Amino acid sequence: MSESIAQFVMRRRPDWDALAELLDRQRAGTLVLADLERLDRLYRSAAADLAHAQAHFAQSDAHRFLNQLCTRAYGAIYQPPKDRLGAIRRFYRREFPQVFRAQLRYVGASAFLFGLGLLIGALVVLLDPNGAELLVPDHLREYIAQKKMWTDDIFQVTPGELASSQIATNNLTVTIAAFALGLTWGAGTVFVMLNNGVHIGSVAALCIREGMGGALGEWISAHGFVELSIIVIAGGAGLMLAHALVDPGELPRGQALRRKGTDAVKLVVGCAPFLFGTGFVEGFVSPNFPAVVKVVLGLSLGIAFWSYLLFTGRSPSPAPALRARGARVARP
Repeated sequence: MSESIAQFVMRRRPDWDALAELLDRQRAGTLVLADLERLDRLYRSAAADLAHAQAHFAQSDAHRFLNQLCTRAYGAIYQPPKDRLGAIRRFYRREFPQVFRAQLRYVGASAFLFGLGLLIGALVVLLDPNGAELLVPDHLREYIAQKKMWTDDIFQVTPGELASSQIATNNLTVTIAAFALGLTWGAGTVFVMLNNGVHIGSVAALCIREGMGGALGEWISAHGFVELSIIVIAGGAGLMLAHALVDPGELPRGQALRRKGTDAVKLVVGCAPFLFGTGFVEGFVSPNFPAVVKVVLGLSLGIAFWSYLLFTGRSPSPAPALRARGARVARP
């Protein structure tokens, strides 16, 4: 007499529960070496039970449960090795510049806000004699009045590596703020971009008015273009979040935010190594090298950065090779 489904489940259920418990531990990262052999043995036994259930109890709850259990175990045991270094290479070779080009309109809107802030800050200082007192911090006005760059005193007392770290941290803070404040329906991102533009524009205008324009230009020539480009890109990422919140289209707002947010995060993460690179240049090159070296380096870095963003990853990617991952789990 053939075994009933109730008898089959009662007889085999302890092994299934044991396999499920091992899979939970594997996901939690608490498996020990001695458990691996037992996991493999229980999986093979469950696969045999699945074949039996498919033959004798197809479409039953036991059959569906075993199918799910074996699929889960197969994924845990035969998952391919993670190629993290390869994933990073693929991201920077193709994905990051492709996402940048696809979202260029948001970066353009961010650049417009930043440029508007520059223009406002510069015009207020150049047209209003008291404009500098309103927009330029007191300590910067004191240095400029003395025809001195405020950076000179900083680097006389601060080692280059510490200054570089502080600069990178400050730039990262501004970048994250420009991105994350997109969640305020864009108001925070708009403020960050305008405010940074106004600050830089007002300081630059005051330096020009006081005959310090050349000194400021020399200082920022090595790092300024790439650094400001990254902040503008982060502002574009923040505007992407804002657009998803303000106008989600036909999607639910949460789903639209997840879709836009994925690409926005890629933009910010992709900029991170370049941001730390500009911090290194600002900490070591800008205070120590001759003006011609800084100008040539700044132009070279700017051209290389934007050429990378605009032209890298345009060729079609080759189809990935199919790789065997072991025996398939039987399906109904």
